[in-house]
Amino acid sequence: MIFAIQNVFIAIILVSVFSFFVYVIVQNRKLKNKVNKLRYKILNAEEKIQGRTTDIDNLILTLASIHEFGIKATEILTKQELSQTVVNAACSIIHSELSSLMLLDKNDELSIVAAKGLPKKIKEETRIKIGDGIAGKVAASGEHVFVENIDTDVRFLRTDNVEKYISKSFMSVPLKVKNKVIGVLNINSSQEKKHFDDRDLKLLTILADQAAMRLDNIEMFNNLQSFYLEIVQALVGAIDAKDAYTYNHSDRAKKYAGKIASKINLPNAIVSSIEYAALMHDIGKIGIPDGILLKKERLTKEEMNFIRQHPSIGYKILSPVKFLASVAPIVLYHHEWFNGSGYPEGLSKEEIPLGARIVAVIDAYDAMTSDRPYRKALPVDVALEQLKIGAGKQFDPKIVDIFTSVVKEEQLVS
Repeated sequence: MIFAIQNVFIAIILVSVFSFFVYVIVQNRKLKNKVNKLRYKILNAEEKIQGRTTDIDNLILTLASIHEFGIKATEILTKQELSQTVVNAACSIIHSELSSLMLLDKNDELSIVAAKGLPKKIKEETRIKIGDGIAGKVAASGEHVFVENIDTDVRFLRTDNVEKYISKSFMSVPLKVKNKVIGVLNINSSQEKKHFDDRDLKLLTILADQAAMRLDNIEMFNNLQSFYLEIVQALVGAIDAKDAYTYNHSDRAKKYAGKIASKINLPNAIVSSIEYAALMHDIGKIGIPDGILLKKERLTKEEMNFIRQHPSIGYKILSPVKFLASVAPIVLYHHEWFNGSGYPEGLSKEEIPLGARIVAVIDAYDAMTSDRPYRKALPVDVALEQLKIGAGKQFDPKIVDIFTSVVKEEQLVS
């Protein structure tokens, strides 16, 4: 009896131990499942965080690109250069190879002023009226447009004989200044990316807004520049008109300056500065009394000192104007001599700005070949010989040689 009870007791203990181990195993499996689920959630969260981090990094890089565009744009002074910079920036930011920027002309038609990836024929021949096609509708409404498939969208205007775009998705945003549309920025998706998203739109809109403001600033700058140049040319004309013997002297000086500067293969911006300087080099004479400026007799030493003030007066007139900053020093130093004996500061050789050395040769030649109250105009060959004699003393020998070739080429043509 006792033995049976002991066997039962042992069986109960064994069952209990077995049940306990089974329980432990089950709980362990449940715990492992929970741990695995938790690990999966953690890995999933890490992937999402990594993805968001990558998105944030990409967005920061994109915004930095837009910021860099804004800085670069402030240094650009022409609409053409700025427009191409905008197109290139749009392609870089949106990751595309096909974009165009269209501006409204005086006839209220959109034409492509800059593009990337477009066939030449499309760029040159496209003209869109306000309200026509997608770009025209964007210009009319001032609102952006998404097109999922440009081949099937009836709003997309295309002439019959031009090549088709290779992509499907298209986005067009307006360039606005004070709620006035001045143009449209278009971009097509690449073949890999068929559709744009809201972030693409926002980024392109930011770029378009910056571009519009800078284009407007360039327009205002050009208008102001033209206005000021008209005033300066009027003053120059008034000075030339005072003296029948030097009439059109400034225009001739500008013509020769452009030819010499071009022969030296100088950049266009520098050529323009030298041309303007040649045109305006005597503007300081506006501050010289007529009694001295038009005197036919030999000038006294005191009167000569008055005359010698005209480069400094011209410099004071031009230097406050930012876009004439490169012109003013040429005007100031155009009476310096190559050997250092000129005025106002006695500069010599390369100390004298190149433009001033060019104007000095032109000014002397034009004076010699113009009738004066005290003598007739010298023949061209005699004037060129006098320049050659003065080379190395009054004039830069290299500039004398180049100018001589310019004059002789004119003689051959005439």
